[in-house]
Amino acid sequence: MNNLAIFTVWNYPTKEDFYQILDSLDEQGVGFVEIGIPVTNPYVDGDLIQEAHKKVIDTGLTASDLEEDLKLIKERYSFKVILMTYKEGVELFDIDKLSHTLYDGIICVDQVLEASQFNSPVYIFNEDLTNQELENFLISDSQFNYVMSGRGKTGSFDSVPSEYIKTIKRINQIKPQSKNFIGFGIKSKEDIMNVIENGADGAIIGTAFIQIFLDKGIKGINEYLKSLK
Repeated sequence: MNNLAIFTVWNYPTKEDFYQILDSLDEQGVGFVEIGIPVTNPYVDGDLIQEAHKKVIDTGLTASDLEEDLKLIKERYSFKVILMTYKEGVELFDIDKLSHTLYDGIICVDQVLEASQFNSPVYIFNEDLTNQELENFLISDSQFNYVMSGRGKTGSFDSVPSEYIKTIKRINQIKPQSKNFIGFGIKSKEDIMNVIENGADGAIIGTAFIQIFLDKGIKGINEYLKSLK
């Protein structure tokens, strides 16, 4: 499970639920957990994750709340913590002021973050990037490259697109030792196996995981995570 990243939203649906989810992810040996930091307009995300952002941000969480939760998470769990947000979230929760020891990487959807200010920025790659943009993103090392399977919003795919295959090849021509994880549309063990067979190093699951929790609770996600092994 070291080649799997699971996305969930900070303190969603409740703080208690969130920590129970993290308990399950840790117990099942998931390598990376992407923690969504809420914003008012998560426009790259589909309806489910947009609703999660809204519910959490309406609770009035603060930068100090984030810092305290990350301290607890790093003390309690062994998975690597990847923050995922937008420029608004970076500013709202003062993420640039967080100790780099509190997280292992950060994804910002709509702003290029500098490695000098943030711990191990993870960049999003798609087929529309120019070679120069690819080279710029690949200068610094990160936990993995977030490669979009294809164009669209999170949760909008019935099957996994194949555009990522060309993107991986382009990345590897520039930086052969890259670790490329595929996100958007990944739902099953079969999906994970397919992207790995096509050259990926791992996979990212978000919407499907959250939906299973909402439908079936902790028992459901434990069964789901076991099915991915």
